[in-house]
Amino acid sequence: EIRKMKNLICKFINVILLMFVCHTLAGQESLHDIFIQLKGDSLADAQKLTLTKKAEKILVDSLKKTKLFAPSFNHPEMGRVLSDDNKVCIYSWAFQLSDKSYYYSSIVQTKLRKGFRVEALTIKKSPFVPQPTERIQRHNWYGALYYKIAHVKYRRDNYYILLGWAGLSSITHYKLIEVLRVDKSGRPSFGKQVLKKKGRQTWSRHVFEYNAEGKIVLNYDDAAKMIVFDHLVPESMMYTDIPSYYGPDFTYDTYNLHEGKWYFNDNVDVRNKE
Repeated sequence: EIRKMKNLICKFINVILLMFVCHTLAGQESLHDIFIQLKGDSLADAQKLTLTKKAEKILVDSLKKTKLFAPSFNHPEMGRVLSDDNKVCIYSWAFQLSDKSYYYSSIVQTKLRKGFRVEALTIKKSPFVPQPTERIQRHNWYGALYYKIAHVKYRRDNYYILLGWAGLSSITHYKLIEVLRVDKSGRPSFGKQVLKKKGRQTWSRHVFEYNAEGKIVLNYDDAAKMIVFDHLVPESMMYTDIPSYYGPDFTYDTYNLHEGKWYFNDNVDVRNKE
C-alpha cells in the first residue's frame, strides 16, 4: 500500500511539473496562448509559422523533461493518438493559412526499453500529397492530422497503421491510410508496402482526395482488423482524375488484414460493421 501511494504521488508530481514546464518554457507564452493565436485571422502566415515552431519546441522540451509517457495536455486544438501496444503517441495540430490551405505540426513520442524518444516531424517547404509507393522520412514530412493508430505485428513485420486527414486547399481535402515504422532507436518513418491492391500493385499508403465541401468515411474496425472507407467516384465520367469532382457513391471498400498484409476488397456490405 505504501508503494502504491508513493507511485501515485510521483505521478501527481510529474503531471504538475509537466503543466508548469509547458507554461514557462516560452516565457509568458503557453501552448494555450499560441493555439488561440493560430486559430485567429489577425496574424500573417509568417507569424503563424513562427508561432507553431515555438509550440513544437515547448511540447518537445516538456516531453523530454517529464517522466510521463503519452500525457494528455487537454488542448482541444491539439490531437493525440496512442497506439494499442502503448509504445507510440502522436500529437498533431493544424491551422489555416491566408490562401485557405493548412499547415501542420506533429510530435512523435516513442517508448524505448529505457526511457522515451521525442521527434518533431518537419515540413521542408510546404505540405504536399504523398505518393502511394514512396518512403518518407521524418525530416521531409507531408503534413496531416492523425486520428487513429493501430499496431500490426506478424512474424518479423512490426509497424503501425495510421489514419489521417489533410486540408489540401479550398478546393480539395484528402484522407489517407499511412504506414508508420519505428526503428530500434525510436525514430519514425513513413511508408511500407503492405497494402495489396488488386492485381500485382502493392502500396505504402492510400490517399483519398475529394471535394473540400464533402465528407468521406475512413474508419478502422479494431475487432475485425479491417479498414473501411467510402468508394469515391467523379460526378460524371468527364471529370475522371480531377479530385475536386470526387465524392462518395454510398458503397464501401475495405482493406482486410491477413498475415501482416492488407488486402483490398471493393463493394463490401459493412452495415453490420459500423
